[in-house]
Amino acid sequence: MSQMGFLLDQKYCIGCQTCQHVCRVRHGLEPGTYPRKATSSQIQVVGPFLSMACNHCTAPACVAVCPVGALTKREDDGIVVHDPEICIGCLSCQQACPYDHPQLNTITGKMVKCDMCAALQDKGETPACVEACPVKVLTVGTIEDLEAQGGVKEGVDFTYAETEPNFRFIPID
Repeated sequence: MSQMGFLLDQKYCIGCQTCQHVCRVRHGLEPGTYPRKATSSQIQVVGPFLSMACNHCTAPACVAVCPVGALTKREDDGIVVHDPEICIGCLSCQQACPYDHPQLNTITGKMVKCDMCAALQDKGETPACVEACPVKVLTVGTIEDLEAQGGVKEGVDFTYAETEPNFRFIPID
């Protein structure tokens, strides 16, 4: 298995939140529900800025607690996907996730989370957040490739490291 993850180059992120908004629109969510959360240059004038979504953990706590199996980890690429057809909106995944990434879609009453645009990637396309980034500081790839590009996980508060989050970033030196 090749584990996929996100890489954020904090040196050049401008805090525009385009990634956050395009993700919300892709999922058809109301403002205020964001599977990807990004800090804003309108609130925090000076970086470093942060853009985080589901970490597609190696040992995802959300998958383990879902009572109906609506969350699964794909074997071929490690992406954690959600099936809204069988989700019952019980909030178990949200409560189990140490990073508070699954969100309740108040329109459907079911959970929603970043799925790394798995359907787009399956067609050879780029995730919406990556495609929309105006300065191209957000990328997706295998953890090995992201680390080869200089991505590290030190510096982000991964308090619950036992889940083995698959997010890397290039910090401001």
